[in-house]
Amino acid sequence: MRKLWALLLAFVLVAAACGGDDDDTTTDPTADDVSAEETSDTTEADQVEVQDVESDQAGVAGETVVGDPTPTDRGPEPSGTLDYAWHTAFSPRWFDPSVNTSSVSQFATQYILHDALVKSMPGRPFFPSLAEEYTVADDFTSVNFVLREGLTFHDGSPLTTEDVKFSFENYSGSGASTLQDMTREIELVDDRSVTFHFNGPFLDFMLLYGSTATGAGWIVPSDYYQEVGAEGFLEAPIGAGPFRFVENQDNVNIVYEAFEDYWRKNPGVQTINFNAITDAATRYAGLSTGELDLANVMTSDLLETIESDPNVDLVPTTAVPFWIEFMGYQDPESPFNDIRVREAVTLALDRTAINDGETGGGGEATGQWIPRQQQGALPAEPIEQDLDRARELMAEAGYADGFDVSALTPLPPYFSLGERVIQMLGEIGIRTELVQMDRGEFLAQVNNGTDANFEGIVVNISGAGGDAAVRVRNFAACGGAASRVCDPNIDEPFAEYEASTDPVEREELLNQIQQYIIDEHIFPYVYTLGLNMAQGPDVEQPGNEVWAQIPQYVYPGPWEDITVSG
Repeated sequence: MRKLWALLLAFVLVAAACGGDDDDTTTDPTADDVSAEETSDTTEADQVEVQDVESDQAGVAGETVVGDPTPTDRGPEPSGTLDYAWHTAFSPRWFDPSVNTSSVSQFATQYILHDALVKSMPGRPFFPSLAEEYTVADDFTSVNFVLREGLTFHDGSPLTTEDVKFSFENYSGSGASTLQDMTREIELVDDRSVTFHFNGPFLDFMLLYGSTATGAGWIVPSDYYQEVGAEGFLEAPIGAGPFRFVENQDNVNIVYEAFEDYWRKNPGVQTINFNAITDAATRYAGLSTGELDLANVMTSDLLETIESDPNVDLVPTTAVPFWIEFMGYQDPESPFNDIRVREAVTLALDRTAINDGETGGGGEATGQWIPRQQQGALPAEPIEQDLDRARELMAEAGYADGFDVSALTPLPPYFSLGERVIQMLGEIGIRTELVQMDRGEFLAQVNNGTDANFEGIVVNISGAGGDAAVRVRNFAACGGAASRVCDPNIDEPFAEYEASTDPVEREELLNQIQQYIIDEHIFPYVYTLGLNMAQGPDVEQPGNEVWAQIPQYVYPGPWEDITVSG
C-alpha cells in the first residue's frame, strides 16, 4: 500500500507555480498576468523556477504526517508597512474561500487573511498548517486531522472541529460536488480531532482539499459566518491567517494588520496595503518612487526602462496556456462541429508571432491547453502554423469561402490577443468581431458551466491549481464547474479514472482523455504567456525568495515571511 501511495502522489503532486489564472490579467494588452517565462534578455539564474517536490514530502498512507511544531520563539514584533500593487480590479468575493472559482487570484487574499488545515507552502505541498498532523487511511477511505492547540480566529474566538465541518459543508466553489459527493460523514472526534469518512477510496482528496485546486480546506468561523451571512462576511471577513482585515476602501485599497496570535510566527510587517492598480506604468512608477514595494506584471514596453532602474528588480515567473473554446460546437449545425474546421483553427495560429507581440517573447511553445508543469500533463509537441493546410481543411469541410462567427471573447483585458487571433482566423476565412466583456461578467460566465452566456469563440486561461485531472474535471467533463463540454469519449474514461485506485490505470486513462482532446482539437492551444513581477528596494528578501515560492501560486508569499526596511 505504501508503494501505491507513493506512486499516486508522484502522479498527482505538482509544485509548479501556475501563476495567474482566469482571474488575473492586466489592463495593458501586452501584459501577461497569469505567469511568466523569462524574457529574452533575462538570464536563467534570474528566473524563478518551478518547484519540484518529492512525493515523500506528503507522507504515505497509514502513516501520520506531522507539521512543524508551534514555535515558542515567535520572532521579532511586526514592523513597517508593505505596499503591494495588484494588477486587476479587486473582487470582494476573494475574502470568502467557500466560493472559490477555478482560478488562483483569490488565494492572493486568502494567504493573507485565512488559513487552511493543509495548504501548499514553499517546498511542501499538503503542509499541515492549522492541522498539527493528519493521517490518510491505508485504503484511502478516510483522513483524520488533529488541530493545533490554542488556535483562534481574528476576533479571539476558538477555532474548533465544528468550524472545520462547517467550512467543508458550506463550501460551494469549484470541486464542491466531487468533494461532497465522495464524503459520507465528517466525524467530530473532539474539539481537536476530526475524521473525514468517504464513500469509497478517495485518492484525490488531499489534492483537492489541500492545494489551490479548491478552497474547501480553508477554515472560516462558523458562528460568525452564520450570524452575518455570506454577504456580511464579504463586508467584514474574519479569518485565522497571519493578517486580519481592517478595511476595504471601494475595492481599490484593502488594509490588513498583523495578527500576532498567528500560530506560525509573528508576521514580518505590521500593515499590508493591498492596492488594485490596473495600469502597468502606474505600478512601475510607484515602485520607482518607493511608494510601492511589490507589484504584479511589468509589461513588455516597460522592461527596458525597468532594467536600467536601480530601484526596481524584475522577477520573471512561470507560465500557463491560453486556449480556445468553441461555444456550442457539439451542435451539428455549428461549423465547429466539423473536426476539420477545428483543426484549421489550430493550424491558423502563429504562436511565435503571438508570443513576440504579446509578451516580447517571454512565453514558451508547447502543444496543449494543460500546463506542462501540472503533474499528469501529457507532453505535446509545439504546433506550427500551416495556413495552406488550414485552408485545405476549410475547403474540405465545405467552407472554402469561410463563414461568419458572431463573436470572439477573450479574457479581459487581453483584447490585443483577441485581435491577433481574429486576424489569424481571418486568413482562413473565419470572420468574427471582438467582444470586450466586463471582466467580472466574463469570470462569472466562465464559471457558469453550460449556462454561460457566451457566443462564438472564447479565448480562455486558468491558473487554478491541482493536476491534469483537475483541469479535465473543471473544464472538459460534463457538469464541470467551468465546462461547456459533454462528450462520452471524455466522460466515460474519466468516470473510470475517478473510480480507479490503480495509479497505472489512472495515468493511462488520463493520457487517453488528453490525447482525445488534442486529436479532436476541442481546446486549440493558443500560446503560453510570460510574466514579469517586480519589487522595490525596501523589501529585505530577494525576489526569488518572495515570488512564486508556494507551489501552484505565482504571487508573493508566504506573507508572514516578508519584511521591509525603514
